[in-house]
Amino acid sequence: MPAAPSVDVAVRAELDVPGETSRQARVFSIWFIALGLAVVLAAALRPRIPEEVRGTARQGELERGGRTTRIAIALTVGLAVPGALTLLGTWRRRRGGPHARGIVVDVTSGGELRLWGRGYGQRVELRGAEIGERLVEIYCGRLGAWRERRLTVRASVVRPFSPPVLELGTLALEEDAELDMPLIGGEGDCIELARADYLRVAKAVRERAAAPDRGGERT
Repeated sequence: MPAAPSVDVAVRAELDVPGETSRQARVFSIWFIALGLAVVLAAALRPRIPEEVRGTARQGELERGGRTTRIAIALTVGLAVPGALTLLGTWRRRRGGPHARGIVVDVTSGGELRLWGRGYGQRVELRGAEIGERLVEIYCGRLGAWRERRLTVRASVVRPFSPPVLELGTLALEEDAELDMPLIGGEGDCIELARADYLRVAKAVRERAAAPDRGGERT
């Protein structure tokens, strides 16, 4: 049985650009559930006024206590909790945040580009792959718009359950405009790496794509 290939380059993602539609759905779900729970709790904790205290000062005290409780529920469960969860999600998914750092991109000695972690599990065969770079003008909703330098790896041999194409990006610099790469419009639909990490991965990808086939290294 051949040994597992070693890893030539391994880097962590800088940004996992979230789809704006999915982000809005998550935020809507958080607020919908929180507001629904606040309504249920307010109804369940509404004070019951016994017949013997109706029309007395005690009734007024119970009603004031009930209003105070409902206001507290509205401010905490209906406002503070969903607001905090929304901010937490935004913080975790920021550029360089914990969510992105949990995503790993590596190039193996066996000739594979792999993307894994945080729901990802993709890999493409590099030998003989078509390697290209382009500039992409992307719009990512609340995150804004920017220009991205994007590496595209199109495998010559497609394995079962593996994508034929894998793309990685990084923030474009002014100097990238001088590299004669095509400029297109698009969406933020690929993982972004820090500039230095992107260049390391791109170099290793090109080297492995041009390397002679040595079947003993493959898994």
